[in-house]
Amino acid sequence: MVRVHGPSEAELAKAISRFEGIVGASHVLTSGAEFDEFRDPFQPAGWTDYRPSVVLQPETVEEIQAIVRVAAEHGVPLWTNSQGRNNGYGGAGPRLNGSVTVNLRRMNKILEIDDDLSYARVEPGVSFQQLHDALVAGGHPLMLSVPDIGWGSLIGNSLDHGVTYLGYGQDFQAPCGMEVVLADGQVLRTGMGGVPGSATWNLYRRGLGPSLDQLFMQSNFGIVTKMGVWLQPQPEAIMPVTVTVDAEDDIRALVDTLRALLLDRTVEGVPCIFNTPSAAAMVSNRKDWYDGEGPMPEEVLDRIGRELGIGRWMLRMALWGDSAIVDHKFEKVRAAFSTIPGAKIRGEKTTPDGARELESASDRVVTGVPSLDLVGMAGWAAGNYGGHMDFAPVVPLRGTEVLEFVKTFRPLVEEAGLDYKTDLMAINARSGIYVSGSNFDFRDEEGTRKVYDIVAKLIQEAGKRGYGPYRSHLDFMDLAADQFSFGHHAYRRFVEKIKDAVDPAGILSPGKQGIWPSGMREG
Repeated sequence: MVRVHGPSEAELAKAISRFEGIVGASHVLTSGAEFDEFRDPFQPAGWTDYRPSVVLQPETVEEIQAIVRVAAEHGVPLWTNSQGRNNGYGGAGPRLNGSVTVNLRRMNKILEIDDDLSYARVEPGVSFQQLHDALVAGGHPLMLSVPDIGWGSLIGNSLDHGVTYLGYGQDFQAPCGMEVVLADGQVLRTGMGGVPGSATWNLYRRGLGPSLDQLFMQSNFGIVTKMGVWLQPQPEAIMPVTVTVDAEDDIRALVDTLRALLLDRTVEGVPCIFNTPSAAAMVSNRKDWYDGEGPMPEEVLDRIGRELGIGRWMLRMALWGDSAIVDHKFEKVRAAFSTIPGAKIRGEKTTPDGARELESASDRVVTGVPSLDLVGMAGWAAGNYGGHMDFAPVVPLRGTEVLEFVKTFRPLVEEAGLDYKTDLMAINARSGIYVSGSNFDFRDEEGTRKVYDIVAKLIQEAGKRGYGPYRSHLDFMDLAADQFSFGHHAYRRFVEKIKDAVDPAGILSPGKQGIWPSGMREG
């Protein structure tokens, strides 16, 4: 728990006046539709948690330097986001209510694209869609690993361990080299960027001494203003592949088969295994199938699986390379999954240019083509008023353990009257991120609160079994951090020491991932 401390109204007013002088009054938002974007988009209208007092939209590194210095002088907590599209985890809302949000959408320059070395350097306002479009428009023979929805920031997504699906999505390999504004206004470049005029800043992930990039991911130690992003050369051919199975227990064989193909590198990138409601949400709404109370009955799930051709589990992935290599890999994939009774394997080879014309948005995503076509997945239960909240622990990529996890946590979700929706993302060959998303109608306060309650319960139950979340909604950041209690919370105490050293005024994103400055910690 925390004791919330902030500036007085008079101090905040003085700071806002100075912020206006830094970024211009038109880039200081205090009300109106644009200001209202900077809250959790899935909160009921009457809820007032996680809202900023003001939103600043700087355009330059120098403006950010000035902002942090003013904030430290007046004791103003800042909450930084890039695009602010982290929906399902709190969106653009600040962890500490009443913080000053520093939104970086105006810092949207693509600073460099290097075809020979296959990388780009971007500012935090650059979205996946923007960089993809620039690669296409410029005729660059490169591909970008993208998430399901293309509106998010490359930097913001990377800093929060967001998942993408092509080669450099595996184990979050795309980021390389950062520029960071620290709490005292100094500018730091990580890794080889510490050498003035560095020729290898965005090419080599280490430096001399400790590697610092990870310190600025899921933390509140600085504001990242530039980042290198590794890109993938366009292959001759690329093939989206799906595998479907018809029984819930088939997840065991599906996971074990996939793990073997990942370990021998037949399959690369980040394959995902969706259960029936999660796969159905990509192309339909719940009311298309069932409008009753409580979780969907088994017979309805079976009917959805049959009619949409998605089964009870749908594995989604892609293969790429020379055309003959893709054919060879697909035959190996087909042979491996054909050992599962009733499994159906589909692969459709195309080119990087042809991938942009694929009918399925899900197929386009795994071939590196972003869009907003899958944004409606949040509306599974309530259309335009639909929200979702994710429970997302990391699990071993072992079939028996994944099946046991499903059999443990599915009843807890369904006992709360919710559909059990899940997506297992194989972030590497040995582990998966198990994302169970609960949907709700955010006009319904009681129903929304029910989802908050069940997610809190799931986090705690997972922690008892040795599973920690890979990220968390604003409301559960302290609870999520509580699960990492080895050595009497040795990890938390260590990062608090770093926080106090690099941000003694405690102004940068207080409470992010449960990291609070000394003045807001109890005891």
